[in-house]
Amino acid sequence: MSDLPGNLASSELGVISAASVTELVYRRLQAQILAGLAPGLPLRLNEISGELGVSTTPVRMALERLAADGLVVLAGRKGARVAPLSLTDFRDIYAVRRALEAAAARLGAELLTDTNLAEMSQLLVKCDRIATSPDPEVDSYLRLEWAMHEICYRATGHQRLFKEIRAYRRQAERYFRLVLLDSSNLTEDFEHQHAFLEACARRSPADSEGMARLLLDWTVERVAPLIQCASGPDE
Repeated sequence: MSDLPGNLASSELGVISAASVTELVYRRLQAQILAGLAPGLPLRLNEISGELGVSTTPVRMALERLAADGLVVLAGRKGARVAPLSLTDFRDIYAVRRALEAAAARLGAELLTDTNLAEMSQLLVKCDRIATSPDPEVDSYLRLEWAMHEICYRATGHQRLFKEIRAYRRQAERYFRLVLLDSSNLTEDFEHQHAFLEACARRSPADSEGMARLLLDWTVERVAPLIQCASGPDE
């Protein structure tokens, strides 16, 4: 699998537990899939373990975790492959995200402190710099945008709700990255993020919920046609 990076550095491995090695392998493979490994690409156990310089056990466990995330398909003796982009899967993920994040935005907005809002504002300023740069760094933008939403969602105090939001965002990442590759979409996304922060600053449950829904609906409108072009009506 030449698309994968070289083996894990000794400084990354060191004397650590098998669980930690699995985590490193998981994060390395996850990053590569999100960065654009082709849907359907075979992920061969022995090949990956050789390229990363680890045994097959942590690779197998990492692939199982990635399958639970919806990023990998396990096919028994046929091995694993990068999960296809599926319009049905995409719509299902976003239906759940819409419900969860709208609820968290509604509950969190009223509970945000002045410090919370100041932190969110600082993150948005950094997002603006990226969105308006000639060569925007999508990875950095997404980290900052998520950190801003995270403050609002964590303010609810509902850890299970936040955990589910984070899990579904992880499953959605391959899809929403598609739309942000277009710089004009990145600019428009930033405008929506700004409106979301303004709603939070007013501590308005209804407005914050509405903006959370709008952001997700906007993504669905733009990503769905891209999936259809890439793989037909559905997988």
